[in-house]
Amino acid sequence: MEYDFSRSYCKAANNPLEQAVETPNLYGSWQVKTMDSLKTHDLAQLLGLYSPWIIKDIELASDSNSLTFIVEKQPEKNIFGFLTGNKKGPQVIHRWQHIRFGHVNTYIEATLSQAELADMSANRPPAFLGEEHKTITRELADTIHIAFSRNLSPEMISGLLGIGLGLVEGEVRDMTGGQQTPHNIALLPLESNPIWRQVLTDQLKLTTRLLPLKLLLSRLKLEVHKNPNSGQVMQKSVAELRTFFIRHAQQLQQEFKILGASENQPNAHTNPNGGARNRLVLPGTKNPLWHQLLTGELDLESQNMALRLSLARNSRSYLLTYDEYERLDIVRNLQLFFKHNARNLIPELRLLTELLGQQQDQTRIQLPPVTDNIWKHLLLDDGLLNSEKINYRLLLSRLKSSYRRNRDPLNIEQLHSFFIHNAQTMSDEISLINRLAANQ
Repeated sequence: MEYDFSRSYCKAANNPLEQAVETPNLYGSWQVKTMDSLKTHDLAQLLGLYSPWIIKDIELASDSNSLTFIVEKQPEKNIFGFLTGNKKGPQVIHRWQHIRFGHVNTYIEATLSQAELADMSANRPPAFLGEEHKTITRELADTIHIAFSRNLSPEMISGLLGIGLGLVEGEVRDMTGGQQTPHNIALLPLESNPIWRQVLTDQLKLTTRLLPLKLLLSRLKLEVHKNPNSGQVMQKSVAELRTFFIRHAQQLQQEFKILGASENQPNAHTNPNGGARNRLVLPGTKNPLWHQLLTGELDLESQNMALRLSLARNSRSYLLTYDEYERLDIVRNLQLFFKHNARNLIPELRLLTELLGQQQDQTRIQLPPVTDNIWKHLLLDDGLLNSEKINYRLLLSRLKSSYRRNRDPLNIEQLHSFFIHNAQTMSDEISLINRLAANQ
């Protein structure tokens, strides 16, 4: 269905709009269009949608000052031209908050089965959708990650993005709790950033020695060159390129710097005299260092009176409860104290950073290289590694089917990358993989 956004908006506002609006074309220049010609495919390009996703409908609620884009995944065609069914069980409506569209709160709504959503979450959803247990889209989550990594407080992020403080604080807690996102990945430009288009149109030279990236760039650039007026092809290519960077971050340190996603940013990590200083890092919420600090096992030997008072107060509360969630809240309060008073706690933060580095050196898990035959065996032998982790089982099922059909080496890379990114929660499985690799 071709939906005329201007007519819907005019009807809701009872105010005909005839002014012109500017929309970006493929290469970043601007075109002028009247509101009457602003239809769903234009809006899809603005939102970053690409095939097989389309905008099915748009709802503007003037009473709640919100705009909802209802998107739909079109069924794929098989080689004989027939439509293949996408339904996998009961369909459920999922709704995520997106980056504000003008002066209204923006939401994206899609109807998916739980199996489709779980599979999409395990393989990074498109930027315009969100993960299974989140209420915001991945693009909004990545925007919060970038802002927080640039040392903006949750209050500042909330004000700049025009979203609720609770949403920002929830995403920040996810970032700082459990397994943390590597700093350079958190700084990677969003899919909406024009730098990706500059790379794919050779306006920015991205030099690399990594052969898989060279091959991917050649293919994506060719597709973009063949379809110079297709915003969908460009957006899909950008999404694929950015996902590659995230999955191979450890091998692309120099390429990250070219894109401006370096951990050593001049403004944040150099002192006024021009000398470099080490980046100070707070342990994650579930890191045992906080337990040691709050139970007295670890002494920072701080001379800062405010910190000593805060530690005394939080330690009493921590020792009086054995509830895990209450203890996590106490740790988060202490983390926020460190963040808000970071300039006055440099010695303490330096010590925590050193302890965290020592801890990571001791607990770093080694994986067999991606070229090891054990990864092929995992995709070919159904009984080699049994795990209760649902995200692993969903991913393995998909990769097995693809690898057995096409013998695509990318399936092996995806499996290897999954274990790297989930090393803390897959430690038992990794130990078994190492033993199997050693006994081959």
